[in-house]
Amino acid sequence: MWFAPGIVILIVIFFLQARFNLLFKDQDLRIGLIGTYQEHDLPEEVTRLVSTGLVKADEKGKIKPNLVTGWEVNNDITSFKFKLKDNLKWSDGKLLKAQDLVIVIPNTEVSFPDDKTIKVSLKESYSPLPSLLTKPLFRKGSMAGFGPYRISKIEKSRIFITKITLEGTRPNLPTIQVRFYPNEKIALTGFNLGEVQALIGLSNTGSLPRGSLIKVKQKTDYSKIVTILYQTSDSLLGNRSLRQALSYQAPKIKEQEIADNPYPPSLWAYNADSKKYLANEEEAQSALERAKSSLSEDQLSGQIILTTTPNLENVGRAIVDSWKKLGFNIKLRVESGIPQNFQALLITQSIPTDPDQYFLWHATQTKTNLTKYNSKRVDKDLEDGRKIITEDDRKAKYYDFQKTLLEDAPAAFLYFPKTNIIYLKKVEKLLDTVLNLPR
Repeated sequence: MWFAPGIVILIVIFFLQARFNLLFKDQDLRIGLIGTYQEHDLPEEVTRLVSTGLVKADEKGKIKPNLVTGWEVNNDITSFKFKLKDNLKWSDGKLLKAQDLVIVIPNTEVSFPDDKTIKVSLKESYSPLPSLLTKPLFRKGSMAGFGPYRISKIEKSRIFITKITLEGTRPNLPTIQVRFYPNEKIALTGFNLGEVQALIGLSNTGSLPRGSLIKVKQKTDYSKIVTILYQTSDSLLGNRSLRQALSYQAPKIKEQEIADNPYPPSLWAYNADSKKYLANEEEAQSALERAKSSLSEDQLSGQIILTTTPNLENVGRAIVDSWKKLGFNIKLRVESGIPQNFQALLITQSIPTDPDQYFLWHATQTKTNLTKYNSKRVDKDLEDGRKIITEDDRKAKYYDFQKTLLEDAPAAFLYFPKTNIIYLKKVEKLLDTVLNLPR
């Protein structure tokens, strides 16, 4: 006979917990992330709280010492030696020795001549090597790091992490519980039920409950770029003037930070004087007239298929509508993965901290140079950029790389995507201490 009243009490407790979070301390901060992760591939939002890298990149992408005093490099740029700072300690209090570090870089040999030295040897010259050492470090065989937090508890469902608890390594830092949700729908439900006070990475904010208690901020992710890639081996899109026409005609996407270049505008190698595309119908018509002089009527009347993924479908529709104004027969194709064969591909690509984009544009990179772009001048610029150590000389090479690439237009660079951060206003101050919220 106590069953029914017990159910009622549980429902009331559940409601009060979801509404007022009675079981959590004021200093607890509960954050939700979307995705499935294991211990070896934790997202940056977690790892950067727990540790830091040997070096760090400043706001211009320049690499600066962090856990090291600096580094030495040999004349042919095939050997780097990094010297650790004195008296560095892991988050559990143990003194750092170079041999404790786990550093894995493809095609390199990492050795530790003594307790304070890390040596990285390469078969070929590679000046951007330090930029690969910005990733957070952990002691071999553990999750001890150098950040403001340490991992105190990990909960799993089979092999995937469901929740991580982070404890501050210094006073006055809030305890952080990070929950992982397999998809956005479940994450939004968790937010509405009070499981988390903040969600990072929700793409669709239109389904959020409206009210004065919730706030949404956006942070531009300069490590990614949304791009239209043109298949340069295609019988139609192999024409440079036609690619230019499509790039000029491509729209600027509202509420996104425009990318007129393969580099962010803050990067030290960004060339502000390079060619600009997007939303320029006059130049699009001019380029189209040039294309018509070398393309047949049958080619120009052929279909152009723009392929994209579901999360970029709305952007793809805007591009298709714009391209149709040039008189082309355009079709949008939405696929769940990245196709091996395409004419034009709307995609989000990761770009490195360093201006070296060899893997994206060099003719030898058949697996990652998706456009099959082939330019001897660009190849030479990218090769030389890896063999030069001085910043001014490298900048000259990358300035020329941008100029040539944008003139050839194997791609149209659209924007740097934004990450949504949704949170309860009452935790804004706490959240800002750990996430450094955008202003």
